[in-house]
This record gives sequence, structure tokens and C-alpha cells, in this order.
Amino acid sequence: MKYHKFRIDVFYPPEYRKKFHDILSSEERKEDVSCQYVIEETAPPPEMLKDAILVLASTLTILKILYDFHKEIKGKGGRVYLTAKGQQFDLEAYNLDEIKVKIGEPSVKRYKVELTFPNLPQDEVKRVAPTLSFRPIYLNGKELSRDNEVQFADYDDVTGKIKTTIHVSNEEVNDLYERGVPVYATAEYKKAYEVFLCLILSTEPIASASRIEEY
Repeated sequence: MKYHKFRIDVFYPPEYRKKFHDILSSEERKEDVSCQYVIEETAPPPEMLKDAILVLASTLTILKILYDFHKEIKGKGGRVYLTAKGQQFDLEAYNLDEIKVKIGEPSVKRYKVELTFPNLPQDEVKRVAPTLSFRPIYLNGKELSRDNEVQFADYDDVTGKIKTTIHVSNEEVNDLYERGVPVYATAEYKKAYEVFLCLILSTEPIASASRIEEY
């Protein structure tokens, strides 16, 4: 399944915080939407809060919900911004139909892969696993656009592997997968700094690499 991918930046009075998070939680329970909270902080003026959330949505129903929320908070100085495909939309300045046209068809697929690093001590793998989150993706040596990235990575104590979720809009990768061509994944590790630099995809088997699977 392909998804719409966008970011929402919301500025609102503190009393609306619970309602906003409840709205997103409700949509996530329907499994139409997946959210990753990036920022929660006090925003100027001091009485306002800011949330920044990365969203993956199978439908654009959530846009109507965000638009209604924007109408509710704008009288108190609140604002909702949406960023998709490199363009930011102020929900006060654009109507829903305009935004939907600009966003276009869903273009992102979500995959999962479990990575192993037999040449590294397991305690080190466990410690550095989260550094792979939000890293860029390479295919056969070429860096993909920033619409393609590792969304989440963490160590699994049961399997001893790094469980990774990736978002891919690259048509070549998605086409290969849909045609049943194996796509293998591993990651580049900088031992001196104990950090993962990127996820590496390849159509050729790589030592200790695993095949990606649709989420």
C-alpha cells in the first residue's frame, strides 16, 4: 500500500494540547494514520505550544480533521501548517481541495527490515541502534531523495537484531519490490563515532544483509 507523507506544525494554546493529541490517537487507532512526534516545545508567544509531527496516511481524511481543528484554534492565535513534497501550506491560506491537488496521489511505501551485525559486539549494536533513525537511504551506491528515509530503528532484545522501518517514495525501489525482485538492506556504521550513517539498499546480496518486506 502507498501512503501520503507530510509534516504538520501546530501552534496552539496549552488548553488544546490534550484535544489535539486525542485526535491523532483516534486516527492512529483506525490504522489509517501513523504519526511520529518530532517536536513538543513552548513557542513564541510564551503562552503558545508547538507540535511538529511526521504523518503517514493511507487516506486524506485527516486533512479535514486538521482543517476543522485549525478553525477552532485560529481565534485564539493558533495555526496549522502542512508540509508535503517540499511545499508548505498554511491552512488559513489554502482550502482543502487546493491542498489535496498539490499533494497528489500517495507515493510512499512503508517497509520493514531486521538488520544483523555479526562483526559488532551485541552491547554496542544495542547502544547505537537508535542512531539509524531518520538516516538517508542509498540504492546501489546512489543516495535517494530525502522523501526516502529510515523512519525508526531500535534494538530487539529477543532477536538481537535492529528492527527498522523505512519510508520509500523511489519508484525504482517500489517497482523492484512489486515485481518480486529481492531488495537487500544493511547499514553503514562509523565505529569511531559509534553512529550509523545511512541505510544501504542493493539488488545484489550483501554479506549479513536482509531482504526488505512491505510493512
